[in-house]
Amino acid sequence: MSLSTREADSLAIVPLRELTTHGERTVRTSIPTLDAFFGGLRPGNVTLLDSSDRMLFDLTHILCVNGVSTLGQDVVWVDGGNSVNPYELGRICRRFGLDRTEVLDSISVARAFTAYQLVSLIDERLEEEVRRTGAGMVIVSCLPDMFQDKEMRWSESYQLIRRCVERLRDLSRGRGVAALITNYGLMKILQRKSLKNLLYGMADDIVRIENASRCLRITLPNRQETMYYHAVPHNQTTLEEFMRR
Repeated sequence: MSLSTREADSLAIVPLRELTTHGERTVRTSIPTLDAFFGGLRPGNVTLLDSSDRMLFDLTHILCVNGVSTLGQDVVWVDGGNSVNPYELGRICRRFGLDRTEVLDSISVARAFTAYQLVSLIDERLEEEVRRTGAGMVIVSCLPDMFQDKEMRWSESYQLIRRCVERLRDLSRGRGVAALITNYGLMKILQRKSLKNLLYGMADDIVRIENASRCLRITLPNRQETMYYHAVPHNQTTLEEFMRR
């Protein structure tokens, strides 16, 4: 699987050239309520997006598009869970008035089909692809999924995941890229305390999304902050979002 593989006709997103208080560009979700709470993905940092709700996939695609738009650089996406949807990327581009072809041409996608392929892509080929494309953002989606194979010893799985996360952290800090790791199904996959400690301990920022009573509970564990969010369909907006348009 080549990191230079381009996903079918693709994507573009709304230019969000927001600055932090330090003058540093951040990649945001385009959802004002969430952006005000979380802030966004920061260059040089690793963010873990951990969710038991499928909103995870919506946010990952939006952040991918916004990564291209905000940073003005390519995005490299290593997919460990068959989660990349080029049609969704295209819809996001149209929603934000971006040139779909231009955005999609700025996204390199590599899919792994085994845990060992995923490790190889991250440990051996990712840095070279970031250098080749000049990418400003890296996504590794559904990182823990393939390491739950019953045929793999847990001790081996743990060490391989650790190697991947360390590589991403070094790459992020060394080249100043915004790195995003996602995990879907927190309660199922992170049952092993050692794995949760590993991922939570090595991420600079953590966003945890869980189902609550008819809404989503969004927590920032590192800041010990929580909010409740009522998601709306793509073709609707909250009053706050409508007023900002």
